[in-house]
Amino acid sequence: MSDLSRQVFSMTAGESNELLTNKLKCVDVQTGQPSYYQMFNNAMAEVVTGDVIVLANADMAFDDTMSLARSLNPEVLAVLGTSGFSNKMTANIKNIYEEMMGTDYITDVEQRSGHPGSWEIDSCAELIFSWDTWIFHKSKLMGRLKEVNFKRLSQTNELVPFYMNENGAESAALWAIEQSYPFSSTYNACDRIQSWHFHLAPKTHKVREAPWLQGSKDVHSPMFSPR
Repeated sequence: MSDLSRQVFSMTAGESNELLTNKLKCVDVQTGQPSYYQMFNNAMAEVVTGDVIVLANADMAFDDTMSLARSLNPEVLAVLGTSGFSNKMTANIKNIYEEMMGTDYITDVEQRSGHPGSWEIDSCAELIFSWDTWIFHKSKLMGRLKEVNFKRLSQTNELVPFYMNENGAESAALWAIEQSYPFSSTYNACDRIQSWHFHLAPKTHKVREAPWLQGSKDVHSPMFSPR
């Protein structure tokens, strides 16, 4: 086991609590799962210090390549497609994953269902239009977010908020962010910054009673534009 892993797993409860007190700031949310708008709005809170924001799903882990985010051009919106659980994973990250999670999900569940398993899949290269992490300068979005842009039309013609675990949600959120500030470009930086999925369960997607309005030649797809 690496020195980092030993340090993480040898912490006493007191040391762990002290680390969390110094490093972890929580935004109280009492409305259940936050919508995409609430997620970005929470990132604007005063307790979130510094200007470079990394907003990610809760099951994502990062290695030291995340330090590159400090150099992000303020006019660029960066997103990260996950590298999943692949053979690119560094020894430190792999050791921590195995200590915390085990690898049954990767080596057993997926392979039993006829899937080759995630270990050999380069998710960054194969899923370039899917991402789990957003990196941006807080100052560019401060005071600019509009809740109405973070809603999509349902088949009942209602504008309703969307959540990160819905199909196409990240694309709709990208549209909403682009209405908030005219970034010069959007860059999936997964080829430079590595992120890894730390979970033991298959994906779960939110199911709605009233599905999203489907796109056609006359109606733009709400996957890319909620209007």
